[in-house]
Amino acid sequence: MNEFFLKMIQHLRKNEEVMLYSDDLLPVSNTEQQMIVAFLADEFKMESVTYPANTIHFDPKAALWAAQTIYTAAQLILYRKDGEKVLTTLFPDFPEKITDSAVLSADLCLRFLTEILRQIKLIDMEDELIVILEKHLTKWHYSGISYPLPIDLLDFEPIVAHPYLIQMYANKVMALKRLDLANHPALTAYVRASMGMYSPELWGAFES
Repeated sequence: MNEFFLKMIQHLRKNEEVMLYSDDLLPVSNTEQQMIVAFLADEFKMESVTYPANTIHFDPKAALWAAQTIYTAAQLILYRKDGEKVLTTLFPDFPEKITDSAVLSADLCLRFLTEILRQIKLIDMEDELIVILEKHLTKWHYSGISYPLPIDLLDFEPIVAHPYLIQMYANKVMALKRLDLANHPALTAYVRASMGMYSPELWGAFES
């Protein structure tokens, strides 16, 4: 068993870069899927130490779905044998409700989708894959704060339902200095509260 999927996800998480081990999207066994879920569960446990809430649970379905999305997208950057017509079938929507646990579990891998999109655009700005991946990232926009998504299409309901998650979102917005998102009604109060009286020094552009 080659376990190319597992190797790619492990390398991505540890080195933050894509390593492709095959020029084909080979079937993934149930055993390999279980190994990927176990690996991502450990990664989630390590990251969750820094979360402002200790009641967040790992969502194995969301984590595996996101890993499969990233694996397929990365593979298609260089290898595309079946043409554009099959692209949509390779990227199904997540079949469950998007919860706070799903958002953070999927983010283990989906955070790398922004760079994959940028690489695809460097190769071909008209690539149909861009539209498909941007649609996913718009739904899972916690993982796409650094990417220019259409703000009017972002659904903040799964985020604002959990104060700790909206604060984590606001922290990322401030770190990336995303003024357009900072001024979104769902985020402005959290951004302003986090900056407090020091906001002009920390981010004068937000006040202006």
